[in-house]
Amino acid sequence: MIPELPGLLQPWGILLVALVWAVAFGLAYGWQRRRGGQPKAHLDVVALGVLAVLTAGFFWRPLSERAVMMPEGGGDIASFYYPTYVYAAAQIKEGALPLWNPHLWSGMPLAADVQSGLFYPLNWVLYLFVQVDYGSLEWLLIFHYWLATAFTYLFLRDMGVGRVASVAGGVVYAFCGFMTAHLGHLPMVPVATWIPAALLALRRAFLVPGPGGWAWAVGAGVCLAMSLLAGHVQIFSYGMMAVGLLWVYLLFSRRRLERANALRWVGKGAVAVAAMLGLGAIQLLPSLQLGSESIRSTISFEEAGAFSAQPITLLNMLLPRVYGGDPSSYVPSAWQSTENWGYAGVVTLALAGAGLVLRRHRMVGFFALLAALALLIMVGDLSIVGGWIYKTVPGFGALRSSGRALVLLGLALAGLSAFGLDALTNSLKGDRADRRRAMWWLVALSVVLGVAVFIVAPLFYAQLLLLGGSEYSRLPNAVNDLGMLIVWLGATVALGWAAFARRISVGAMTVAIAVVLVLDIFSPNSRFNPTTDNLLAGYEHYSARSLIYKGTQDRTTNVPWRSDGDADAQNAWQPSTPLLMSSDPEVPLYDTGGAFNPLKLRRYDYLWYIAKTNFDTPLYDLTGARYRIVSPRTELTNTLKWRLVERYNGFHIYENANVLPRLYLVHESRIEPDGFTTVESIRNFNVDAKHIVLLESGEERLSETRGTAEYPAGQPGPESVVARRYAPQEVVIEVNAQEPGWVVLTDAWYPGWEATIDGRSVPVQIAYHAYRAVKVDAGQSTITMQFRPASWEWGRLITILSVLGVAAALVVLLVVPWWVLRRERARAAGE
Repeated sequence: MIPELPGLLQPWGILLVALVWAVAFGLAYGWQRRRGGQPKAHLDVVALGVLAVLTAGFFWRPLSERAVMMPEGGGDIASFYYPTYVYAAAQIKEGALPLWNPHLWSGMPLAADVQSGLFYPLNWVLYLFVQVDYGSLEWLLIFHYWLATAFTYLFLRDMGVGRVASVAGGVVYAFCGFMTAHLGHLPMVPVATWIPAALLALRRAFLVPGPGGWAWAVGAGVCLAMSLLAGHVQIFSYGMMAVGLLWVYLLFSRRRLERANALRWVGKGAVAVAAMLGLGAIQLLPSLQLGSESIRSTISFEEAGAFSAQPITLLNMLLPRVYGGDPSSYVPSAWQSTENWGYAGVVTLALAGAGLVLRRHRMVGFFALLAALALLIMVGDLSIVGGWIYKTVPGFGALRSSGRALVLLGLALAGLSAFGLDALTNSLKGDRADRRRAMWWLVALSVVLGVAVFIVAPLFYAQLLLLGGSEYSRLPNAVNDLGMLIVWLGATVALGWAAFARRISVGAMTVAIAVVLVLDIFSPNSRFNPTTDNLLAGYEHYSARSLIYKGTQDRTTNVPWRSDGDADAQNAWQPSTPLLMSSDPEVPLYDTGGAFNPLKLRRYDYLWYIAKTNFDTPLYDLTGARYRIVSPRTELTNTLKWRLVERYNGFHIYENANVLPRLYLVHESRIEPDGFTTVESIRNFNVDAKHIVLLESGEERLSETRGTAEYPAGQPGPESVVARRYAPQEVVIEVNAQEPGWVVLTDAWYPGWEATIDGRSVPVQIAYHAYRAVKVDAGQSTITMQFRPASWEWGRLITILSVLGVAAALVVLLVVPWWVLRRERARAAGE
């Protein structure tokens, strides 16, 4: 069943939005009437309403048609973020904060995974008040697209750009190629949304004197913290680069900046950074720890430069579909993918040129530098600057896909094009010299249009025809794109000349060009988002889910076995199904894998990669995978180990007869600090994991006593190990041992897991390179494992103190001066 967008799509929802807008308009209009001469804020409310209508227009299909979802192909939102958000919401509604996820990858941190956005305040509206499903995530995204337009609009208005041009700039940023292509990468959009807000606050901190400027500096830190908490480190890092560039640019933008003012500006920058670090500590500290333990802790320069937007790909800036019909697939062609879909509109490029030529404003230089910085990063290893950034800038050595710097290019083009449209408007309204400058821009644009039609196009299409083969298949898209380029640029040129010749008013021209710009961006960038495919079909195998649940129950240890959905059937079976089902505590599932996560634990990932590629070895049995889900074309031929349980449409399920319990007791140990040797010893049948535990450090012990896993199923030995509680962040185990040994739990080891035996603290040791073990003495005892990482405790404390500090600072900087001024005015009036 395909869900529909809920709530506000209904007539009552539309009326509610209209009522909120009307109240905002009335308040702004009343405020402006009471304070004559103030900016007409009610017209800005109108502009924000127009941006809301345009946002709805971009998403018209999912908003107005039944059984339409987004984005096409599902992206990571369907496979990764949807089950993660559902799980987080279920845990929070039950009164627990999901610090640990035991359902995928044999267990890994959830709160520390910045991609979860667990501490992003706007997500908590969903967690606390909304039934989280796929439709609510679509609404969350749509709201952030509008919010991105609104923040960009306010930023441009603050720089003196006209309302129509600011609306156009908001559209350019929110619906540029980067923002629309990465809709399926859910956190990227919210993170990018807060970048213009942070820039606005920082610029106000520079311009506003006295306590107000310091309050704006705190506000910049709050916006940066929101961007950090929204959940994507790379886009946040690019946002920090933009903010840092603006800070430096403003520092040197005045020829003579007094020493006191320079020191004050340094202090304001420090305040913004401190507020960001303090408010974001609850996410930052756990994420830094996870990063050091994840596969992302070390990546090569070649990986960091993957999916770069090389110069040849920038042809997409003019002809959006020249390298493929759409960017919904990662590799539809050699030069085009989701990662470097950069179309921001040819009208945008033309207006950006006008901004550089016609508008003399300090911030034009900032946007030009921002565009240059983005281009240097985007080209990856083609520019040595990318290597310098990779090697010297903290954190950038763990980031890949340099083409994502398109977010900065989109923001730069938004600013330049808004200044350009505003400059064109003012020039045509100005004196003779201003009109002459506008005329020369129109002449230049006309020449560019003519060259594109009569010179470049024939040569380009001749090349495609000569190449033939797969290159020839691009010809129809290229022809169509060039036709639309001529339409959009031709309309812009015609409108400009009509206003120059006094055939239409300059105001009408401004609005008309803004409309053409919107149509230019929306036409290609909205096409790949809607789909009538059921993006959740991979989760809806109810019979298979029931079979796996019943078959993975281990009544001896009370710790369920796992399934292995990390094989070759992921087109039919969503590998994160266990996490989605975990929202129902009655039927929990656990898996050795899951949807790809760049922050999965390095130790476990190494063991699991060797195990799943050698699934007939004891190493695979150690993982606790009782069922293996494979495509119909895959046949497991070792009939002594594998039994075909059931055939389903798109996948088959096999049962592993040799699977080890996930919880067992052994009495013999050996120290092996090298992970490679540990894994290879088990894979090559050199070590019997049922009898001996391989530890990285500690005590070696020899024993002939059989472990609990060595007894046949249904024939328990004299010892026992049973989980009385198996919860995400706590495991309580009762042990009856005849002699000292180790309780092995094949859940992933991670710093922060603490253990006690009958209230006495004991270490959680690393077993088999990736799992957990606790040493026990002979007799009966109770082990309690709890997940309480120090990074979380410190991060929570710092953030709580920072929230209190930010609130106190804003009161001191804003409320106290206002109260003092009001008292002084009242005293003066009384005298």
